[in-house]
Amino acid sequence: MNIDDIKKISLVEFLNQLGYQPTGRDSKGLWFYSPYRSERKPSFHVNPHKDVWFDFGSGAGGDIFTLAGELSNSTDFIRQAEFIAEKMQMPIAKPYKPEPFIEQPTFEDVKVSKLESPALLKYLADRGIPRDIAQRWCVQVDYRLHGKDYYAIGFENSAHGFELRNSFYKGSYPPKHITHIAGGNARCNVFEGFIDFLSAERLGLNDGFDSVVPNSVANVGKALTILPDYSVIACYLDNDEAGRAALARLRRELGDKVMDKSALYPDHKDLNEYLVATQPKISNNSKLKL
Repeated sequence: MNIDDIKKISLVEFLNQLGYQPTGRDSKGLWFYSPYRSERKPSFHVNPHKDVWFDFGSGAGGDIFTLAGELSNSTDFIRQAEFIAEKMQMPIAKPYKPEPFIEQPTFEDVKVSKLESPALLKYLADRGIPRDIAQRWCVQVDYRLHGKDYYAIGFENSAHGFELRNSFYKGSYPPKHITHIAGGNARCNVFEGFIDFLSAERLGLNDGFDSVVPNSVANVGKALTILPDYSVIACYLDNDEAGRAALARLRRELGDKVMDKSALYPDHKDLNEYLVATQPKISNNSKLKL
C-alpha cells in the first residue's frame, strides 16, 4: 500500500468501485446517493475538480480519507488508508509509517517590526482594513527566502509562527498553528483566516467575544482543543465546501452551541468580501476609525 498512490484515486473512481454511480450533475460537480446511510433523494455531492465531498443530509464532508473514515467508522488514518486499499484491491504490503518531518531552514534573516510599509498598509486598506486595526494585530516580517529579500504582513499564531501575506504571496512562517485571542469571554468567534478576523474587528463583531483563527481548515482539529470551554461558538467561515465541511465537523463535535454566522454574507465568499462590498473604502493614509 502506497499512500501517494491512494491520494491519486479520485472520489468518483472510489465511489464507482463501491457500486455508486452519479445520479445527476450541476455546475460544481456530481450528485450521488450517500454511501454510508439510506436516503430517498441523493444529497451526497462530489466536486471532481477539488476532489472533495459534502453530504447535505448529514452535514459531513472532506476528502477520500474522511469518506473512508465514515464508511469504516474509524478516525485512524492508517485504518482509513487500509480500507481504501482493500476496496480498490490494492496490495497491502505493510502498515504505513510516516517518515519524520525534517523542517528545512528556508527562511533566513527573519526580522519582525511594526507594520509601517506603505505597500503593505495599502494592501490591507484595499481589503477594507484601516491602519489602526492593522497595526494593532499585525506586524511586518522581513525575511530572505531562496536568496531573495521579501517583506510581508505577519499575523502571529499561538506557536509563535506567522501567517504571511502581501499582494503576491500567501504563506506562513513555521510553525503553522491556530491563533487564539483570549480575553476571558464565555463566547468565541471562529474565522478561517486572519483577514476575516481583521474584517470582524472593523465591523465590531468581536466585541464581547474571544477569537480563534485556525489559519487553515486543516487546523480545525487543533481548534477543538480550545473551543469546548466556550458556551457559544460563532463561526464566520467561508461559503464554500471546505467551510461547510469545517462547520459540520464543529457541530458534530460541539453540538448546538456552534452557530453559523455566514447568513450575514450569503452572497459573498467570505466576511472580508462582504466588508469590501458594503463598507466605505479607505485609503493607505486614512485615519478613519470605525
